[in-house]
Amino acid sequence: WYKVATPRKEVREGRSFNPDEFAIALEQVVAGTAPEDYRDPAQFFARTCFTRALREHAGMVLRRLSGRTDNTSPVLTLITQFGGGKTHTLTTLYHLAKNGDAVAGHNGVAELVREAGVGSVPKAKVAVFVGNAWDPQPGRETPWIDIARQLAGDKGVEALGPAACTTPPGTESIARVFQAAGAPVLLLFDEVLNFLNRHRGMAESFHAFIQNLTVATTGTTHGATVISLPRSQ
Repeated sequence: WYKVATPRKEVREGRSFNPDEFAIALEQVVAGTAPEDYRDPAQFFARTCFTRALREHAGMVLRRLSGRTDNTSPVLTLITQFGGGKTHTLTTLYHLAKNGDAVAGHNGVAELVREAGVGSVPKAKVAVFVGNAWDPQPGRETPWIDIARQLAGDKGVEALGPAACTTPPGTESIARVFQAAGAPVLLLFDEVLNFLNRHRGMAESFHAFIQNLTVATTGTTHGATVISLPRSQ
């Protein structure tokens, strides 16, 4: 059988599987500290099975980033039990939007683009918020300041206005951040409930931000927001 289906390298070498290899931390992918199988797009796509749900979600985001509004949604929520593939989906979207056509030749991507009905992989400015990893830092005092900085640097923060340190931005301010980005925008949110549990004092303002972000994302034809939530009663 091993001549018909060649085992992966780690199996051939008799190495034990590390359970940590099967848990993606999106913030580590962004920081470049994740295991290579998740950090490197080629290896990530080589080990990714493009299930129907993954293809559908990725297809909708690719259409939005390409300026298409048919058969898609500006804001998507991923709701599954623990281990249901939410972070894997977000990581897929991150690698696609961050690298654009540079990943077009990797496993499954060309078929994904074909199914989505777009001519190429649209490259976008990507902002990532991971709730269990995020804490206020100088220059990133709130989630919306952090996201604006990721999308457009200092210009993005300026677009929020002077009240951003204490008040969630309105839809017009968020739209100015999108404009300052100068490209399609993709916002990825993971472990949101963890953040709300740890920062109870920011819960109401964060909720208002998400509401306004939803309206602002709906108002642009080249943007998408994806939010993962654990399924619970």
